[in-house]
Amino acid sequence: MARLGSPTPNAAPDGAIDAALARLEGLSAPRALAEAVAHLEGSRSALLAGMEAGSEVRPDARVLDGRLLEAIAGRSLRGARGAVFTSGDEGRVLAAFALAAAAERRGGPALPDGVAMLLGASHPSAPLRRALDGAAVLDPACGGGSLLVAAWLLAMRAGARLALSGIELSPLAARATRLRLLLLGAEPSIRRGDALSRAWPACDLLLMNPPFLRHEALPPAWKDRAVRRSGLPRQADLSAHLVLLALRHAPVCGLVLPRALETSRSAAPLRAEAAARGGFRLALRSRAAGSFAASVDTSLAVWVEGAPVSPASEATVPIARLTATELSGLAAGRGGRRLRILRPGRATANPARPLSTFCDVRFGMKTGANGFFHLRPLGGGRYRSPLGGEVRLEPGDVAPLLSGLRDAVAPELARTSRVLFRPGSPSPAALAYVARGEALGVDLRATCASRPTWWRVAPGRAAAPVLYPAKVGTRAFAFHNRDGLLEDKKWHALFPRGVEPWLLALALSSTPIRLAVERGARQLTGAQAIADIDCGVLAAAPFPDPAALREREATFRDLHRALASDPVTTDLAAMLARPAQRELDLAVGAALGMSPAAVERERRELLRHSAERLGRAAQVRRAIARSVA
Repeated sequence: MARLGSPTPNAAPDGAIDAALARLEGLSAPRALAEAVAHLEGSRSALLAGMEAGSEVRPDARVLDGRLLEAIAGRSLRGARGAVFTSGDEGRVLAAFALAAAAERRGGPALPDGVAMLLGASHPSAPLRRALDGAAVLDPACGGGSLLVAAWLLAMRAGARLALSGIELSPLAARATRLRLLLLGAEPSIRRGDALSRAWPACDLLLMNPPFLRHEALPPAWKDRAVRRSGLPRQADLSAHLVLLALRHAPVCGLVLPRALETSRSAAPLRAEAAARGGFRLALRSRAAGSFAASVDTSLAVWVEGAPVSPASEATVPIARLTATELSGLAAGRGGRRLRILRPGRATANPARPLSTFCDVRFGMKTGANGFFHLRPLGGGRYRSPLGGEVRLEPGDVAPLLSGLRDAVAPELARTSRVLFRPGSPSPAALAYVARGEALGVDLRATCASRPTWWRVAPGRAAAPVLYPAKVGTRAFAFHNRDGLLEDKKWHALFPRGVEPWLLALALSSTPIRLAVERGARQLTGAQAIADIDCGVLAAAPFPDPAALREREATFRDLHRALASDPVTTDLAAMLARPAQRELDLAVGAALGMSPAAVERERRELLRHSAERLGRAAQVRRAIARSVA
């Protein structure tokens, strides 16, 4: 196969890639891939006529490069099974740090010097070339090949040749990766298969952007294989299983990490093992509106076996805009105007303790079939089920339900629209409805089938005194459940110890605690500006000693009266501007040992944090719209 002459071709402008995809519209994905490969090899293509390929062109010319092959595969997959390909710019940064870490282990220059050389801030040295030459690099979820391409081009700049291998579930993506690397002069070994089933080849460095697939979306066979191989709980996402396997397989791992892995309870064994066996030399995320069009909030991370932990860092601009000098400085532990090193905060006069010290935090009730269990009252003992149609039940067969954050108007004001089918002593009508559910196969659903009695939801559990949303946007607050409403899984249930429910709910609605919770949250999906609050994150949230709250009890009671029935809207700036909210933030901040100036910074930070999440969601929606256009 003919190969492009230069190992570091000029990157094709995004507009050229989009234009080429438009010309290939209507072809099957394999045919489009073949047409693009032929064109990149130098053959004339009627469909791509006039679009130059290669690197010996004017800087402003419309050119094509191997990214076109990845774009064809990406358009074909459209995010199936969590497939979101890494951007070239971010892949280059991650590969540079990971290669520099691997070179350091193999006798090459120190990490900061290696990063500087690979990214072009200084000239590559002979020790770097010798350390990288022949190094084995594996991507067990290689997608369209971005990370392997980035590693190859960076190593070639240093005069080294890598031994590249990859595993990819999609035949089309695997073929695109292989062809793309062949065009650059590499001789890769790309295997088609499932990384959970196949053996992984040995490597000196592993690069991976794992599929971002929630555990609920995993087919049962996949979940069984993942659990058997990693040992993580069944509630772990696919990315957690693959990342843990990666850390066990290679001494250096360059990873795109979903935010959930830093906070979710199911990933706790992963975090513990990573800390016990090594440390992250890089943990970098951007505060800007998205780093690439992923479906979850992510960071770039490089883990090294036996290494100490470096502080995490945060960029105020997209990672692609950071300079080689800034990034090599980061490798040396230096921040800057656009890069902040996240060091542990100072101890306060009244140190906070985890919320779990003062209350039990439980997941909300999960029915397994809301269409059967969630009923809309019609009056006269009649109810409508989305799954089972209209049904007549006795009052003791149902209970009022707070089914989502929208049902809560204010911290103590709810407008419920549904009830939960949860009979204590089922009436004949309830038993008839149970039989209707069995006829519909509801009892066979995984959650229902796991119960001793499939239709008894959380037997013996009383209504929680305080509820906190499991998914939040610009509108979020704790709910004091005075009326004893049952909660849906969109809420976390809090059972306080040593603090009154009204005071617990009030303090949780303050900005310092809300921001601490949201900092640990993950964006649920890139297309929605919604954060997923894991139960473990909420349990670990900082909370003042109740004694410090009781010292200000008169103030808190006044604030409770002012805010309890005040409707909360999605206008976060207006909500924070309320005098009672500002006073609440200052009072809780004082109980946490914070100065008024520190509380004001937290209030500004919450606004910025929310705006960035909205901006990220808008960016990903635009990317999705382009991909399906």
